[in-house]
Parts: sequence; C-alpha cells; structure tokens
Amino acid sequence: MKKKFPKKDLQILLPVHNEGEFILKLLNNIKKTLKSYVNFQFIISEDGSTDSTQKILKKNLKKFKYILLSQKKRLGYSQAVGNGIKKASSKYLLIMDADGQCDWNDILSLWKKRNEADIIAGYRVNRKDYMYRKLFSNLCYFVYKILFNVPLRDPSFGFSLMSKKVYQTMYFKKNMCPVGFFWEFNAIASIKNFTFLEVNINHKKRASGKTKIYHIYDLPRIAIQHLIGLLLVKFAKY
Repeated sequence: MKKKFPKKDLQILLPVHNEGEFILKLLNNIKKTLKSYVNFQFIISEDGSTDSTQKILKKNLKKFKYILLSQKKRLGYSQAVGNGIKKASSKYLLIMDADGQCDWNDILSLWKKRNEADIIAGYRVNRKDYMYRKLFSNLCYFVYKILFNVPLRDPSFGFSLMSKKVYQTMYFKKNMCPVGFFWEFNAIASIKNFTFLEVNINHKKRASGKTKIYHIYDLPRIAIQHLIGLLLVKFAKY
C-alpha cells in the first residue's frame, strides 16, 4: 500500500549530497524558525552520499517525518531536484540548497511574499563563493540574458519558493542542463509566463561538507554543456 503523507501548506525540498556534518543542524534550525508560522514538511532528495548522510537521515526519519528519497549512486543535482519535485503535493514548494549557504531565517522573507508572484526567488546580495564560480556564473548570465527574458539577477541560485501551479507544470522528462537546474527551470517558467519576484537574502560561506558541483579544471566542459542545454531549452516546444 502506498504511504500517504498529511497535506501541508509548504514543503521544503532539500537536495542533499555528503552533508552528514551539517544536515541535522539545518533541519533543526529550519524547524525552530518555521514552527510558529507555517505547517510544513521536508522532502529530502539524498543523492548517493558517500559519508554518514544516508545513515543520519534514516535514523531521524521518525523525528522529522520527512519524505526521504535516497539513491545508491549519485544522479546529479538537477536529477535530485527533479525527483523531489515529483513527490511534492503542498500549496507551496521551497527548493533550498542544503549546504548551509542559505540562511534559514530568510525562508520567512520568501514566505511572506508568496502571494506577490508565482515564483519568489532569493538573490545573493553578497555571494560567498569562490571567484572562479562567480566569474563563470557572470559569463553564463550574459549568454542567458541574450536567450531568455527572465527578470532575475541571480537565476542560477537554489533558493526559490513557488506555488503549486508552477511546480506541477514543470516536470522534466530529461534535464537539458544537468548541473544547472535553476538556469533551466527559470527559463522555462518565463516561457510559460509565470511571474517572478526577487528577494535579497543573506548568503553565507559553506558550513561544512565535501560537495563540489565542479572544479576549476571542469569549466570548459561545463561551459559547453551549459550552452548546449540552454539552446535546447530555447528551441524546445512547451
């Protein structure tokens, strides 16, 4: 028999890979921050972690009552997020990176704006990332603005609140940008004429963990993949 989960106003989707040192702190602090404001549930899409993450998440399943998806092998960020979206059922869905760079207090900033647009996206006012990551994002953004009319200054950032009508129509049969989920997501949302609102948030240095989307020597390959993916999005039929 398929397990039924209680309906919530908000579900928080956390794509997780090798966050064993930090994940419980994150879950506890989000719970503490939101418990007096909104009825919510976590969806955790664990993506083939090789540290203690899987063990910790299974051990704390009853405590947090989250929906847990766990992979034996890593599928990649975009696929992990896509798998989590398929399990969502709440009025609103927040997709949030689980590496500690997003401030859990800013969830309320997005939540309070939920009725002002279809997608409430976080903007990293003072982005705490390596310089090569920021330079790469700026280059991608230049190309992105030529291809798409997305009214966001930070369309790649994994901190976004959306209504049910958005995430239910954004099913991906295949991720065209395998390491750039939000580049693709926001482009398609714009093509579908969903509305956007960007909210300034506090971006922090990575708390712990060993996840890296790519290294500096991967940049040429990733750049080509991004360009091909964005062109596929641009000329796809929706």
